[in-house]
Amino acid sequence: MLIYLLRHGDAPYDQVRGERALSQHGHDETRAVLEQHLDDLQSLDLILCSPVLRARQTLSVVQETLSYQGDLLFEDVLRSEARLSAVEACVDKLRVPSLLLLSHQPLIGKMLEYLTDRPGLGWSMTTSSLACLDAIAFGRGAAELRWLTQP
Repeated sequence: MLIYLLRHGDAPYDQVRGERALSQHGHDETRAVLEQHLDDLQSLDLILCSPVLRARQTLSVVQETLSYQGDLLFEDVLRSEARLSAVEACVDKLRVPSLLLLSHQPLIGKMLEYLTDRPGLGWSMTTSSLACLDAIAFGRGAAELRWLTQP
């Protein structure tokens, strides 16, 4: 299974909305990172996205850039404060060859470290970073990092 991990784009606090919203810089960086991997990402079977505003806005960039019209789910287990065990339980129920998980730090970094069993690697997931993992399952050390692209 191919697992793509995408951290939301740059999102400063927005007084009007009362939460963090994707900036133009975040939009542009996310688009640039995605454009580097258009061929890889065309085969996506499913996108799981955090329901938080900045993640939903980043998802719009993904859909626009990839012309993605496939399946997508909004999952609370992808909020920044969620537990890895909840993500694992969610992903284990899915039977898809490839999926993209769109989330936040520190969770996105924890996922990368857990899947690769490489402590410290998670902090390389800066905003708009995209990682591709070849996984036999969603489990500790069950994936090999194919590539990691930062803006």
